Amino acid sequence: MKELRESDRQALVKLLADDDERVHELLQEQLLGWGADGVAFLQGVVDAAANPRAVRGARQMLQAIRERDAVTAFAQFCATCGERFELESGCWLLAKTRYPDLPVPAYTARLDQLARELRERLTGSETPLATIEVCNHHLFQTLGFRGNHEDYHDPDNSYLNRVLDRRLGIPISLSALYLMLARRLRLPLIGINMPGHFLIKWQSADATFYVDAFNGGQALDEAQCREFCLKHGFGTELLREPATARQILLRTCRNLHGIYRETDPARAEQFGRFVALLSHE
Repeated sequence: MKELRESDRQALVKLLADDDERVHELLQEQLLGWGADGVAFLQGVVDAAANPRAVRGARQMLQAIRERDAVTAFAQFCATCGERFELESGCWLLAKTRYPDLPVPAYTARLDQLARELRERLTGSETPLATIEVCNHHLFQTLGFRGNHEDYHDPDNSYLNRVLDRRLGIPISLSALYLMLARRLRLPLIGINMPGHFLIKWQSADATFYVDAFNGGQALDEAQCREFCLKHGFGTELLREPATARQILLRTCRNLHGIYRETDPARAEQFGRFVALLSHE
C-alpha cells in the first residue's frame, strides 16, 4: 500500500469526514489515481472504525469505486460478448452495476437449490404440459414468485438478484429466471421476444406451447399468441424465433434505460451506452 505519513493519513481521514460534496469528488479522484492503494486506504478507514463520519464517507467512496469498476466490466462484456453466451453470466454482470458487492456464487447456489427442488418434484414421466404445471406450482404458488403488476417500473424488477430476493419481476426477468432453471433441468424451453411482452416456449418433437411467467406460468397455445400479436399490430414471425442471450440482455438494458431516464440521469446515460454496445452488429 502507498506509504503515508501519519499527518497525511489524518488529513485524508478529516477530508473523508467533510460533508462538502466537492471535497469528496476531489478526494475520490485522487484516491482513484492510487488504484488498489486507494481502495486499501479506504478499506482501512472502514476497518478502523475510529471516526464514524469518515467511515461513512469511505464506505460511500468504496461503493462508488466498485460501481465504476462494475460498469466498466459490463461495458467490456457488452462490447465483446457476441450473439451467443451464457445468459446467467451476463445477468450477474448487469446486476453488479447496481449492486457491486453482489455475492454471485451465493446467488448461483440459490438457483441450483431451486432447480433441485423442482427436480425432486418431477418424476420424469410427466407430459410436457404436466412438467410445466409442476414447476409453476412450486415457483408461483409454493414460493410466491409473481409479476409485479403494482410497481411494474421499479428497476429492481430487472436485476436477477432482486428478483430472487423479492420474488417479484417483469415478464423478461421472470422468463430469464425460468430459462436458467430449465437449463439446469434440461427442459426444452426457449425465450420468445414478443413485442410488448416476453414469453417462454416449450419446443420439442411432441409438444409446442407457450408459458407466460409474468402471469403465474399460464400456458398459451399458438392461436392465443398470434391473436395477441395481431391485436397489438405486430407480425407473428417472432413466435418462431428463439430470443438469443444478447437479445434478452439488450431488451433488459433498454427497459432500465427507459426507467432511469425518468429518475436517474447518470444511470440512464450508462444504460444508453450498454444499449449502444449490445446493438452493435
